[in-house]
Amino acid sequence: MNRPALGTAVLALVLASLSAHASAGRREEWVATPALPAPVRVLVMTPPSYDAAPARRFPVLYFLHDGGGNEEVLFREGLADALDAEMRAGRLPEMLVVSPRGVGSWFIDASDGGSRYATFLTETLVPFVDARYRTAASRGSRLVAGISMGGYGALRWALAEPGLFCAAGGLSPDIQQMCWPAVEAMPFFLRPSLKRTFGDDPVKNVLRQNDLYAMLLDDPGLAARAPFLHVRCGTEDKYRLAEIAPFFDRYLDVFAVPHEVVVETGVHDWPYWRKVFPKLVRALSVRMSPAEAAR
Repeated sequence: MNRPALGTAVLALVLASLSAHASAGRREEWVATPALPAPVRVLVMTPPSYDAAPARRFPVLYFLHDGGGNEEVLFREGLADALDAEMRAGRLPEMLVVSPRGVGSWFIDASDGGSRYATFLTETLVPFVDARYRTAASRGSRLVAGISMGGYGALRWALAEPGLFCAAGGLSPDIQQMCWPAVEAMPFFLRPSLKRTFGDDPVKNVLRQNDLYAMLLDDPGLAARAPFLHVRCGTEDKYRLAEIAPFFDRYLDVFAVPHEVVVETGVHDWPYWRKVFPKLVRALSVRMSPAEAAR
C-alpha cells in the first residue's frame, strides 16, 4: 500500500473510532423562575437517537449534583459519556438527562424564603423540560438521581412529590437524620451550608420538614404513594454511611416503601461514583413503565 493510501486508511480508522466513541449530546439552558433570584443554568444530555428520530419521545432522568460540584459534573466527570455508552450498547434505555445548578441549595426551599429551590424543581424545571424537549411526560417515564448532597436531594424530592417519579436513587446520599444535633455534629466545612439553608436557629429551622424519616412518619399515606428508592454507598464512606444505610433500609421496610439498599466497596469520592453511577441508573430504569423501558 502506498503512503497516500495508507494515510487515507488511517484517517478512516480514526474517524470511525471517533464516531464509535462520540461524546454525549449536550445542550445548555438558562431557566428563569419566580422561585429564585436569578435564572438557573441547566445542562441537558440528549440521548443518541434524539436528533435522528424527531418523532420519538424519551424518558427523563433528573440528575442532582454533589455538594462540591455543580451542573458541569455530569459531563466533566464522565457520567454523561458513560450513560451514552450504556444507551448505545442497549444496556440502558435511551433517555434525556437534566442537570440543574444547585450549589449550596441542598435542593430545598431555604428557611429564609429567599431561595425556593424545591419549588423551582417541581413548578418550573419539570414543566420547562417537558415543553422544550420531546419527553414522555409521565410518572412512569421520569427518574431522579443524585450524588452526596444531590443524593439526599433526589430522595427528598421523590418523597415530597411522589406523583412525579417512578424511581429515585441516591449515590452516597446524605441520609443522616436532619435535626439540630446532627447538624452540629457535621464536619465544620458542611455546617455553614446547612445552617444557611435549613436555618441557623436550633428551634426555628426547616430541618424536620425536610428530614426523610420525618416525611414518612408525618404523612401516613406517603409510603403507599412513594416511588421505588435505590440507595448505594461505599463501605469506607467518610460520613459513616455504611453504618447508617442498614438502619435506613430497615426503616423503609417498616413503612413498606419499595426500595433497595446496596453497601459495597468504595469511599466518598469520584472514582467510586464514576464506577457505580451507571449501575444505579440501570436499577432505576427497570422501574419505568414497560412501554418506556422497551423504547
